[in-house]
Amino acid sequence: MRKTNAFGHISVFFFLLSIFSCSKETVTDIPVESNVTIELLGSEIESENTSTSQNASTNFGNGSNIELKSQTAKLEKSELSQSAQPQTRIVTLDDNFQMVATLKPIDQDISSIAGTPAKGLKASVGNNKSAIVRTPLTSGVKYRVMAYLGDNFVSQMDYEAGKSPSGFTNLTVGSTYTFIAYSVNSSTSLPEVTNRAKLSTAILNSSEDLMYFRSSLQIASGDNYLGVILKHQFSQITMTARLTDDTRGEIVSLTNVRFTGSGDPAATPRKSGTIKLSDGALSYSSDTTSVGVKYPSLGSGMRSVTASPTLLISPRISTVDVSIGSLLINAVINGKQVSTVRNNLVLQDFVIAPNQRYDLVLQIKNPCTEPTGDDTFEWRSQYGDVKTNTLYASGANYGYTFDIYELDNSFNMEINGQKLATKEIQFEYTTATNLPKRNVRFADGSIWGENNVSQIWNIIGNRDHPSVKVVISSKGEVSIFGRKNNTDRSLYPIVFTDDTKFNKIVWNTTAQNKVVVTQSVINITVMHGRGYGVKVIPCP
Repeated sequence: MRKTNAFGHISVFFFLLSIFSCSKETVTDIPVESNVTIELLGSEIESENTSTSQNASTNFGNGSNIELKSQTAKLEKSELSQSAQPQTRIVTLDDNFQMVATLKPIDQDISSIAGTPAKGLKASVGNNKSAIVRTPLTSGVKYRVMAYLGDNFVSQMDYEAGKSPSGFTNLTVGSTYTFIAYSVNSSTSLPEVTNRAKLSTAILNSSEDLMYFRSSLQIASGDNYLGVILKHQFSQITMTARLTDDTRGEIVSLTNVRFTGSGDPAATPRKSGTIKLSDGALSYSSDTTSVGVKYPSLGSGMRSVTASPTLLISPRISTVDVSIGSLLINAVINGKQVSTVRNNLVLQDFVIAPNQRYDLVLQIKNPCTEPTGDDTFEWRSQYGDVKTNTLYASGANYGYTFDIYELDNSFNMEINGQKLATKEIQFEYTTATNLPKRNVRFADGSIWGENNVSQIWNIIGNRDHPSVKVVISSKGEVSIFGRKNNTDRSLYPIVFTDDTKFNKIVWNTTAQNKVVVTQSVINITVMHGRGYGVKVIPCP
């Protein structure tokens, strides 16, 4: 009886043991699934300040260029400081215009999101104090994400900004993968990596707007998230040419604008750069280049025009010149249409730092001026054929203006021995054979004493609103303007109706100018007003 029970217990023991063994094998065969979801957080450009440029970052997640930073660390602090400050160059185009070119880094606030992990991905930015600005990638721009396990390529996925990306699957749970992302900021181009099979030798060459990202992620079972921030590897400059608000006219032509190297050949812009995927180190082509700026069509003319961002690929801080092949401006100066052409214009020695975004504004303006001198005159005559009066006008380097408050009814001038006009300027109609005939009218065809235009002697002006204005430009060119009545204070261009012409006047810029005023007398003859010069001064 006892033998039978012992045998039964032993049988039960082996039966249960076999069940547990089978259960253990069944659990081991259940597959463990994982998925890595890619989330594009945007693109960034990182500007190095003086202190951070002295230290090479070891943060793989920020796409830093270790080689570049070690080179930058050798530079003088003055160069770094200069590249971070606004840089201004002033060029005189002609007597009518100045160009004030200002290059400055785009304002960049330290973004709090730079240190914010993306949905569970802990991406430290270390002790990086660089100024960072993050912007969304333009919809449709292509980018690629590659996965490496150790040194070996595993898989890659191509995406477009603005579309929901599919994730990586079938990655080994518990393993740590290196993810590389890159783009050239194009909706059509996505270059291939050279030596893709091994991370240690994989490189990418580009002459476009190269952006790069690297991060490591240990794969957990279930869902994993990888936030991708593509970082620009080359400098960008956005150039704008514009007329100031108080400058009348339009930019008609702006062609063959280029950035060219200046000074140290080692700092001259290159044709392309090559990034090493394993650590983000950059190397550069040996061939240097000038870089063209792409402006849109100006049509018939624009007051302000902005070019597409221009890339500068350089191994270190660069000193560049801005070369403008041709600039044409049509404008109205002192009521007169003028064209200003400047060929082969060069703005020299702008200091550009790597990995920095700049605005370059070419502000075209009339020079800053101030009045000089206040030469008043007043003559009233009743008899005689010709009345002559003399005044001595102040020197000025940007032209001279006569404001006439009262006029009855004609005048001419002799300035430094040169007649202002080839004939007396006569505003009144007369049939007298011994007097000059009327030879002026308004440019729109209206005449004094007709319709709503008063006779010249009935239009009474003052210091703020003269009845007639005579302008001598800095080039000695003469223009004349006038009011039509006492109600309308606007000044309208006046033109000759016969072969009378203005002579070119040589105006003394530093000494007095002798002005002899002549008037043919018809009954009462009046001329009352003032003269003043215009002097160019430094702009505030």
